[in-house]
Amino acid sequence: MTAPLILCIEDEPSLRDDIAAELTEAGYAVIAAGDAPQALRHLERQRPDLILCDIVMPGMDGHALLAHLRGARPDLDDIPFVFLTALSAREQMIEGRRAGADDYLTKPIDYDLLRAMIAARLDRMARLRAAQGGTAVLDRLAVGVVLLAADGSLRHANRAARDLARQAGIDLGANWRTGGEAGRKLAALAERVARGQTGGTALLLDTGGRRLMVLARRFGAAAGQEGVTAMLTLSDPERPQALDAATLRQLFDLTPTEACVARLVAEGLRRDQVAERLGVSGTTVAFHLRNIFDKTGTRRQADLVALILSMPMARADP
Repeated sequence: MTAPLILCIEDEPSLRDDIAAELTEAGYAVIAAGDAPQALRHLERQRPDLILCDIVMPGMDGHALLAHLRGARPDLDDIPFVFLTALSAREQMIEGRRAGADDYLTKPIDYDLLRAMIAARLDRMARLRAAQGGTAVLDRLAVGVVLLAADGSLRHANRAARDLARQAGIDLGANWRTGGEAGRKLAALAERVARGQTGGTALLLDTGGRRLMVLARRFGAAAGQEGVTAMLTLSDPERPQALDAATLRQLFDLTPTEACVARLVAEGLRRDQVAERLGVSGTTVAFHLRNIFDKTGTRRQADLVALILSMPMARADP
């Protein structure tokens, strides 16, 4: 299991190093930044699980950084943001809360309290995400997603899947009530991939003027929820493609680093280029790719790219 990633933004080098050392010893992965611009550069290529940020910093202070992120990076809104400050006055705490901070820790740092607070925040986020349910995110996709049980029966179809299938004259009923040759091909593919007779394949359906690209993927060791063992994605091959790493992370339960690696690979970067961009070794990239293959049910980098690029993300709220 990949360690949670903490971004620590602190302009005092000795304190920054101490915090990083304490959190590393506690089992967390840590990114350290000395100011807001450096933190923003980190956030362009990595998504932490929690952000610790000093308030009083030269240039852009903590409040300004948080305001910038709330306006420019709504994809990071679900990440707990905790202020670190030597100012413990009630007014400062109120100002921090109004700015959107999730918590507040005063200096000098009580490291036992810091570790407890981080653990509690991360646990709360995990419980919230579990409570939201894994299928809710699927309706944010412009691509159709169909989740399959082990016998090939349909467990869930998102809004886009139902719309695309209906336009093609295919009824995604509970028992695959489908009509026509295209529907029979789709049902047969679903049964094969769900039963493990194929790890994954692509199928282009032509239903009389309506073309559908179908990608079938069986989940690997990362088992799907509620008995889900495989997934079909339905998309219009003529539709422009777009990539949303945050949604891919939720969809396949990727870690922030895995989602970043997957996004860069989908953009066409080689493994050595991904390693250089992220500042890690090629061995580390290969390790993350193995996890990504396992979670997405793909076996090769080309299959992974095809899967990701088949998933344009809906821009409007469902």
